[in-house]
Amino acid sequence: MGLLSDPEYSSVRWVKVLRRLHSPLCILCYLGAILWFFMLANREFNNETYFSENALLPGLVTNEFNGEQAANRFYTEFLQELEEKYDETDEMPIPWLVAKMSQLHLEVYTHNFTLNYPLGQGQVFKGTNVYGILRAPRTSSLEAIVLSAPYRSISSHQKGTAAGIALMLAFAQFARPQKYWAKDIIFLITEHEQLGMQAWLEAYHGLKRDSETFYSSLGSFVLPYTYGPDFGKLTKGFEWLNDHSKCLDPGTLKGRSGSIQAAINLEFHTPKIKYIEVKVEGLNGQLPNLDLVNLVHKLCVKSGIHHSYKNSYSWIRNLNPMDEWVSGIWTLLGMVSAQIAGVPNGNHGLFHRFGIEAVTLEGRDANDPIAPRVSALSSANFYRLGLTLESVLRSLNNLLERFHQSYFFYMLAATNRFVSIGQYMPSLCLLCGAMLIKALALYVSMQKEQEKEEESKEKQDTEETEEKKDTDYKKDFKTRREIDAALSSNISVANIGTNYLLVHLLGYAVMNLPVVFSQIGADQFGQPSEVSVYYGLIITSVLITVVSPFLLGIFRTRLSHDEMTLVNILLLVELATACLAIGMHNYPLGLVIAVTYTPLALLAGVVDSESKSTFLLMLKRLFCLVLHPLSVLTLSMIVYSSILFPEENFLSMVGRGRDAAMQAVMFAIVDSMIYGNWLFNVGACVILPTWIIFWQILCNRVRNE
Repeated sequence: MGLLSDPEYSSVRWVKVLRRLHSPLCILCYLGAILWFFMLANREFNNETYFSENALLPGLVTNEFNGEQAANRFYTEFLQELEEKYDETDEMPIPWLVAKMSQLHLEVYTHNFTLNYPLGQGQVFKGTNVYGILRAPRTSSLEAIVLSAPYRSISSHQKGTAAGIALMLAFAQFARPQKYWAKDIIFLITEHEQLGMQAWLEAYHGLKRDSETFYSSLGSFVLPYTYGPDFGKLTKGFEWLNDHSKCLDPGTLKGRSGSIQAAINLEFHTPKIKYIEVKVEGLNGQLPNLDLVNLVHKLCVKSGIHHSYKNSYSWIRNLNPMDEWVSGIWTLLGMVSAQIAGVPNGNHGLFHRFGIEAVTLEGRDANDPIAPRVSALSSANFYRLGLTLESVLRSLNNLLERFHQSYFFYMLAATNRFVSIGQYMPSLCLLCGAMLIKALALYVSMQKEQEKEEESKEKQDTEETEEKKDTDYKKDFKTRREIDAALSSNISVANIGTNYLLVHLLGYAVMNLPVVFSQIGADQFGQPSEVSVYYGLIITSVLITVVSPFLLGIFRTRLSHDEMTLVNILLLVELATACLAIGMHNYPLGLVIAVTYTPLALLAGVVDSESKSTFLLMLKRLFCLVLHPLSVLTLSMIVYSSILFPEENFLSMVGRGRDAAMQAVMFAIVDSMIYGNWLFNVGACVILPTWIIFWQILCNRVRNE
């Protein structure tokens, strides 16, 4: 900034170039970022996977698994138990599971948890997890490996997991007499899918909800909404405003093991599968260590099981370069779509925030769509699955320390190709760089009038005689002071700062309004939570759209051109910084935000009162309205519905898209309250305030003094 504040900076060549060419540079950065991302799918721009952790020793053991008959027996008995006693209920057969684990001489425990549904007007859900611990004969329970499977009832719309539970019990029977285990193995069956896993992990790590501050092996934690003054007496009768902070009661565990090193989640619905889909995406886009992902893929090959990730299939080989490139693009896009929402695509995704590496193995058969030539593949039975599971767990048993090598930030272009963070971040940096280039160009343009004034004064000084130098110097000094005073009077720091504070407070208020909307909708209109919250957010968005342009005139009714330009500069810097910060943790989310709002950032600008291009201004305002976060979500769901159901008419697609948007908003809010998913929080506290400022800039005409 020292260079830009120098009175002689106008003589610098790059400043003049920046003024003239900043628009083409921004467009080139935007197009270059998109091209960079698609080029990453090409084999020449990504890398082949490899192992960084030599202690894993993958595939160097002699497999001994012989529990195929036991797995088939457990599978048959489990289905018979469900059909006879649990055919018309969603309850988990806890007595049967406890009895089977006890017969295998495991330490068997049950874990009870309770969910006070945050937007359900008093709805309470209870669940029970069952887990058994196989103590390692070579250590004193200092470390553990988790082998889990979710329970799904017969009436569930998802594929069952009976085969996965049967394989788990068969492996427990096989592993029990072995003497080489150096880590405990925890066999866990969860109820209510990810809710049961979240409760078990919180209870395992001591995250109890009965105190404001609690301690565990992870350190000290403070619960949200527990700090600050107690307004309980003032809000008597409105306890529902703050009860949602304790919606999940994880309960306590009666038995536990040591520090969990890794976890494998099983989702097998049938004893015979065609291939294994490896799921890696976790909460808020977190990924497991790449060594664990490579371990699973390599050992699937060794066991003779076909495997895939997204649209990359291991059995399709010898593709020509163009087809391989297209396949890599679809694989990258599939990974991006899975990480944007921040929702785990399996129980494994909740382990990552505790520093535990985990993946899910899902069995696919010939009835699953998309996969090409899957019918020609040989089926894998319990024996091959057991060999793969044994190889993976014995490799994890070799670990001497936690996963710390290899990559935690990466993109997968194929089952055996990856893109590191150093290769994919430039695409996001180019998008943010386009916004920063425009911000810099606006900053340079703010000094344009002052430069002209100074140049005219310098020219006048050269024409004057030496006898009047002293008098002219005093006049020039006085003139410079007047110019600086006039420039400073055109920029009100209080006005800009207050507007920024109010805009971000509006975003924070929107983040906390769903609880209010849900309660009002249930009490006054008898509507379900998703309807109340969705239409409440629409009404709030309309009010913000109408009121927000007037927030800039709180202290000054007449806005200056320099003041509005400074608001635009701060907005561009904030949006670019936010995208980079989000992208460092969840790259796909930061990339999508940048791709969506960079065009608006480049098009939106200060509107002069003398401008006559009213039609162009209306188009910019319409484009800004389309990019409202709620509008983007609704339009995306409508387009997605039209792709899935092309035979329906336009009104049906709009209605289906609206319903999907309702559910998406509801899921984002509930996931934020229960699991800590911050997609809704980012949308309310980051994207919405920046959109409001864009709208303010486009809706306020200013006079160029």
